[in-house]
Amino acid sequence: MLQNIHDKAKGWVAYLIVGFIAIPFTLFGISSYLGGSDSLVAAVVNGEEIPVQEVQNSVVQQRQRLMQMFGGKLPPNFSDDSIKEQALEQIINRTLLRQESENNGYRVSNQEVFDTIAEIPAFQVNGTFDAKTYEKLLAAQRRSKSEFEATIRTSLSDQQFSQALSKAAFVPPAEISRYQALQNQTRDIETYTLKKDDFRAGVTVSDDEIKTYYDKNLNRFMSAEKVKISYIELNQSALADSVEVSDDSLQAFYDENAGRYIDPEQRKLSHILVKIDAEKDGADAEKKAQERAQSLYAQIKDGSKTFEDLATSSSDDKFSAKKAGDIGFIIKGDMGRLFETAAFALEKGKVSEPVKAEAGFEIIKLVDIKAEQQKSYADVKDKVEKGFRAEKAEKLFLDSSDKIQTLAFENESSLDEAADAAGVKVKTSDWIIKGTTPTSKDLSASPKVIAAAFSDEVLDKGKNSELLEVDSETVAVIRIQEHEAPKQKPMADVTDSIKTILSDQKVRKVLIEKGEAALAILKEKSDWAAAVALFDGSVDKLEKVAGVTRTDTKLSPAVRGKVFSMQKPADGKVSFDNAVLPQGDYALIGLSAVKDGSAEKDKTLLSQFTQMVGSREQTAMLKALREKAEVETFLKNIQ
Repeated sequence: MLQNIHDKAKGWVAYLIVGFIAIPFTLFGISSYLGGSDSLVAAVVNGEEIPVQEVQNSVVQQRQRLMQMFGGKLPPNFSDDSIKEQALEQIINRTLLRQESENNGYRVSNQEVFDTIAEIPAFQVNGTFDAKTYEKLLAAQRRSKSEFEATIRTSLSDQQFSQALSKAAFVPPAEISRYQALQNQTRDIETYTLKKDDFRAGVTVSDDEIKTYYDKNLNRFMSAEKVKISYIELNQSALADSVEVSDDSLQAFYDENAGRYIDPEQRKLSHILVKIDAEKDGADAEKKAQERAQSLYAQIKDGSKTFEDLATSSSDDKFSAKKAGDIGFIIKGDMGRLFETAAFALEKGKVSEPVKAEAGFEIIKLVDIKAEQQKSYADVKDKVEKGFRAEKAEKLFLDSSDKIQTLAFENESSLDEAADAAGVKVKTSDWIIKGTTPTSKDLSASPKVIAAAFSDEVLDKGKNSELLEVDSETVAVIRIQEHEAPKQKPMADVTDSIKTILSDQKVRKVLIEKGEAALAILKEKSDWAAAVALFDGSVDKLEKVAGVTRTDTKLSPAVRGKVFSMQKPADGKVSFDNAVLPQGDYALIGLSAVKDGSAEKDKTLLSQFTQMVGSREQTAMLKALREKAEVETFLKNIQ
């Protein structure tokens, strides 16, 4: 996002620094000067470096997503290290696929890149792509057109490659039928659940056990590292409110930008649609649709039928058919590009030849045209003021961002100079706890701000951060105001939690011992009464469920998964197994019947199966790429 130091820094200090670092950069190279590639990258994939910051951003996003899913805490099986490894692996895999895509010549055309960008609403004015808006938004985000378009091109090329792999998956009809029969299969079961709370009273935890556990697991009972930050932020929308306006300045802005305040040309259209029905017509669907459209057009041309008659009787657009094909007035951007190209090439009263468009083959009639009309200044004064403020605020935003960046760099031990130059105040956050998502709604909740707060430069070296792009309209610079390192929690503060942990461990051990003994009896005698008698249970608590499906919500996922992995019982017999539930309960399961499901063609199941096979092809490809790739990772560089 930021330019090089020599482009942005101001004053003799900056020039001195640039001059000082120029010699070692020249003699030894940037990598050597900064300590080698290990300090710069998170991984090297076939010679291509993956920046630490890219992985760092992914780590922050994954950590926050997990904590949102699990009530503000990381789940037990997810440590910071495991999240870092997972984030790095995902980016390595993406890099390998992109490299393979490039090696195989997958590259989209300039037109495809333009079409994709033109469809992004943020770059449109009145539903049409606007080059000036496009350039302004990229400038506001400190991005060049070439950089952004290269990103779009890479993304589209990767999609082409992934789609090609998926479409290469071949699924024989017999496999589809077998898959559908398995997916639609139902099972009859009976379950008995040993609940941990029913056994908790039978276990005790001594003070000695608590102390022993505490002493052996000291690292589990540390307070979280936390910081308070000082920060300055600049928001473009807030700057817009402070812009001074006058009637003369607004009138001048209107005159300079009159093209923004035009009601675009509108065209009243009618159409006859012939859909391409691949399910009905198979491989010849497009050819048959085109022939039908040509036949309808021929009737209009020779006068045997009117356009309106055929639009009413023969169009596949049943809604417009009720109005003789009328779809009303449209402007550019309302319909698909292919449809609009044909519609806006017509003369008033004319009917197009059949054209292939987004919905199928179209015969289009241009009924009327409303020419574009310039809106008066008085009618759009509110919009003019909004546009004027936004444009001035954008310039202020860019200028003030440069000042903040420069002065925060030149005065790395304070934010005061940068704040004064930009006319903003230095603010202070509440405590930011590492590894948690702040509940505050201010800037301190930003993942980029949190990552910067715990970075080496800001936390360990006490420097101002770089200019952080919080969102498209907000930038900030932060520094540490207070830092509290992790501390050992006293045993008295964690006694209750340790007691619960040990109690759960003992209860689970009891449940497994009793459950396994009961399961052995069930497998030997198929006698529920004898089995549950081991722990004074009652067969009255036995639950019977018939017709269980793979998506049945009546059962927990753990039980349902086990049910559909159990062996089909012999006629008149029952298969038995168990499932240890996530919350600690223990379920005994009896499978009494397996009933095959329907194997009739099901579009939804067919789509799911095809996607699954396609995904398997991509996984196999990725595995092969990884096996032959040269990958070097530097996990220690990821914060």
